[in-house]
Amino acid sequence: MNLKELSGQIGQSPPYVMNLQKAYGLPVCSDYPDGYAALLSKIHYLALFSISKKDISAHLLRERKLLELLKADSVTASPLWFESLCVMSTGPSHLLLSGYDLGHHLNANVVQTGLDFAERDDELFTGLEMGESEMLALKACRDSQTQIMSRLRQQIPSVAAALKWGRGVANKSVL
Repeated sequence: MNLKELSGQIGQSPPYVMNLQKAYGLPVCSDYPDGYAALLSKIHYLALFSISKKDISAHLLRERKLLELLKADSVTASPLWFESLCVMSTGPSHLLLSGYDLGHHLNANVVQTGLDFAERDDELFTGLEMGESEMLALKACRDSQTQIMSRLRQQIPSVAAALKWGRGVANKSVL
């Protein structure tokens, strides 16, 4: 889908979408995968709930890193692998922004590793030797997601009140 279609999918203008892309360091291209719309929608919704850009950006990086460590980037050779796998799914086993289903509750102390479907060049040091760990990445992602969800829950009454007020004002408007 092109930028205009992507904008239509999330119900915002092309300049708004371009601002989101720039603000969150998201790739710009001429043909966007369906998952890109899901990711942008979630980022937009979190912003509506007053989740800070800093927190959204940090969580986005944590999810991407976790999925790289779990080799989810090997499912497709596309540079938009992360955006391609994003879905609107939610639940106790799903990551917040990507909607990726880990196959177990986020609070579990296990991850399924070794599902690498891509050929990779050998590196001088393994990720573990460089201080990378799927479990540490899962914990960071889980902690970040828990914090965001807590703030989101706190904002629900305010957003509901604003929506109620907005509907009332819009319905009484004579314009």
